[in-house]
Amino acid sequence: MTTYPYFRSLAAAKTLGIDYDIKNRYGTGDYLVYIAIHGGAMEPPTSQLAVYCAGGTGAYYSFEALSDLTAATLSLSATTFDEPFCQVNVGNSSRAVSFRGVEDQRESEEVAYISGLDDVLVALVSQELTVSGFIVDTPPLRFEGSDPQNIVNKTRLRAGVQVDLTRSLRKSFYADGDLSSASVSNPANRLPAFFSFADAIKRAAAQVPLTVAQQETPPVIQATGPVDTSVSLAMTTPFAIDHTGAVASTTDQREQLLDRVHALVGTQPGERVMRGTYGVATSAALFSVNADAAHAQLERAVIDAVGAFEPSAVVSAVTADVDDEAGSVRVNVQVSRSDVPNAELDTTRTVGVLVGGTVVAASG
Repeated sequence: MTTYPYFRSLAAAKTLGIDYDIKNRYGTGDYLVYIAIHGGAMEPPTSQLAVYCAGGTGAYYSFEALSDLTAATLSLSATTFDEPFCQVNVGNSSRAVSFRGVEDQRESEEVAYISGLDDVLVALVSQELTVSGFIVDTPPLRFEGSDPQNIVNKTRLRAGVQVDLTRSLRKSFYADGDLSSASVSNPANRLPAFFSFADAIKRAAAQVPLTVAQQETPPVIQATGPVDTSVSLAMTTPFAIDHTGAVASTTDQREQLLDRVHALVGTQPGERVMRGTYGVATSAALFSVNADAAHAQLERAVIDAVGAFEPSAVVSAVTADVDDEAGSVRVNVQVSRSDVPNAELDTTRTVGVLVGGTVVAASG
């Protein structure tokens, strides 16, 4: 049952930490992420499968219903799932595996339906599960994971794997077939089938390469006429006109770096059509009831985004000020260059942005 078409409508009606929770850990470099978009009380134990497969350091994401009573109303469609942290995590990943629980006419059978646009990993997952003794099948059309708009297919390879598990299969993972929140949240209740299934997925994932083409670098606007080729001229951010009436620009590489970080933090993922993962999901903090958790999520998101798109920058501090009445988040980021000696001692600038990409005056 899908009550809300998009996350923004769900977040406006429900409360983070009371109705639902978001658990997220980004990967580094070229990585595979395990996701459960209908986790918690919605389709147990998809969250537990994602976390187990990710292990202690791997990437995972879980959107979890916290109440059995309202779980059904929090189920967003896989093709419209637009929660910001999930979009960024999957968008930065090389490959993704999505765990979902399904109800169908074969409910009495312990079946895993495997689909998705990542043909290589789909084949390997099917093979490893079959070898481990599980029944594997192609999904009914309504469970099909090969829609390009499915969140699992929005990786850097534009492909992923969706694993749909029938209720009978999921019940076989726990003592007495108990899929209640209390039972599933206790690792001691897991049966050997849980580990056999998850380990088969991990073996399949270990057999695929993760290296993909590098993201394109931000374009640099070059000056015309005779110039020093060792120095590039770049337009300042935010856009401005200088005193001569020309587009404001600078040759100061430190200022260019600060401008690029300014633009990065002031951009919501998805705003740049050709670079869908570029930006920081600052608006997610508006839906948090826990200021400490919101700050930690924003800090991690900023550090990861800067690391992915501006590796020459050192983030020394991240702070966030949430204005609930205005519906805005001001994110202050202190950065310096990593390609100069004693970068941590270099004069830093604090960059402030508002949700929606509105940038405010920088200081420093």
